[in-house]
Amino acid sequence: MHVVLDVETKNLGCDVIKDNEQLLSFQLGDATEQELYYYDSKDKQSNLEIGKKRIMSLLSQGVTFAGFNIKNFDISILKQFLGVEIPDSNIFDLYQTPRVCELRNMKIFGLERVCGEYGIGVVHKRKMNERAEKCQAKEVIQIEAKAKALEVMKKKGGTFNYAFNEVLHKIAYGHAVWGSYLEFVESGGQKNTLFYEYAIGDVICEHQLLKKLGY
Repeated sequence: MHVVLDVETKNLGCDVIKDNEQLLSFQLGDATEQELYYYDSKDKQSNLEIGKKRIMSLLSQGVTFAGFNIKNFDISILKQFLGVEIPDSNIFDLYQTPRVCELRNMKIFGLERVCGEYGIGVVHKRKMNERAEKCQAKEVIQIEAKAKALEVMKKKGGTFNYAFNEVLHKIAYGHAVWGSYLEFVESGGQKNTLFYEYAIGDVICEHQLLKKLGY
């Protein structure tokens, strides 16, 4: 039995691994039923500790946790911030399946583009992208991106414009997720918020991809 697992973090930097400051939430489920557990929950049924117990319960039932790039990101984040260790035997990484590897060889990267190849909707991604684009225009984010771009150039070389655009997108996207999370918390965890739609959206589309790939 596969259960999709996905996490969201506070990351306002440009390194998707090293700049994670906090585990905001993690989500479990499939295309029809989903669960979300988050850091600032005032509901004892949806806080991270309850969620941790839920993961351990599913592990005891022999569940396999599936996700897109789950081994390199989601699993390590849970271990870092919650002390949860999920054995390799209970992990199924969509990113490493033969078909997705073929797409990666064709320069088709990222969940959004892979889902596009299978006609799987990712409206939640587009909404967060739109918010991130607005964040890109903020002066404070532009200044931070310029400084980070110079650091990237020193390490990797390349042009400033390329480094700046790449860094700006990552920083702005992190701010978009963080801002939407704060609104979600302020709402008391309402489902009609962008953060909830975004977090649950990944679970749904990853499960749909799982089925499209024949698993």
